[in-house]
Amino acid sequence: MLYVIVFVVILVASLIANVPAAWVYSYISKPSGIEAQGISGTIWNGSIQQLTAERQSLGSIYWVFQPSQIFTGKAEYNVRFGRGSGIKLNGKGYVGIGFSGVYARNTLVSLPINEVVKWVPMHVPVELKGQLELSLNNLHYAQPWCQQAKGNVAWTGAQIISPIGQLEPGPVIASLTCNNQIIDLDGKQDNEQVSSEFKVNLNTLSRYKLEAWFKPGSQFPSSMSKQLNWLGNPDTQGRYPFTYAGKL
Repeated sequence: MLYVIVFVVILVASLIANVPAAWVYSYISKPSGIEAQGISGTIWNGSIQQLTAERQSLGSIYWVFQPSQIFTGKAEYNVRFGRGSGIKLNGKGYVGIGFSGVYARNTLVSLPINEVVKWVPMHVPVELKGQLELSLNNLHYAQPWCQQAKGNVAWTGAQIISPIGQLEPGPVIASLTCNNQIIDLDGKQDNEQVSSEFKVNLNTLSRYKLEAWFKPGSQFPSSMSKQLNWLGNPDTQGRYPFTYAGKL
């Protein structure tokens, strides 16, 4: 009897360890607009060669299960994604599910900023260039945004191109927090062309509010300096404040 039990345990363990990811995918309920092609490997260590969401290519995804997290009551994967993405998305980190729900930690996501601004109404005729990098220390997901999150956002290689001139503000760094579905972004930058600070708030209704100011520096483009009178007078510190509000 002991040999039979051992055999059954080994057989079940072997079957579980080698469950094909493609077989599991064929049986799960799939969200509308999501397609996965080229699924290989197992649910523990595998990949998707091409993931598409709303006809937008998100590239490949690779995952490796982290067995050490089982002892903390979590099912966690080390993931890499974005290779071959149509929007040049790239990322890596740890995602999983525990007693408190779905979470992510030590996660880095990068993509061109022009792909991001497609989803944000622009109030001025400007073109933004550069790379936007989101670094998440931790995130606990809850609809529609997050229950809790902490991280940073960096805009590198930044360029602001307008009909009256171009700015290269240098690295723009912001801290990101989320508490009970309210997302706050608090950032600044400073170089010889311009200095600025901004605060962005996004609520559960997808409504956002931006409060910011900028101050021209010694190398502020002359073509743009001539247009500053349209903004009114600066404050006593030479800063031009502005506020935007809207809905995503």
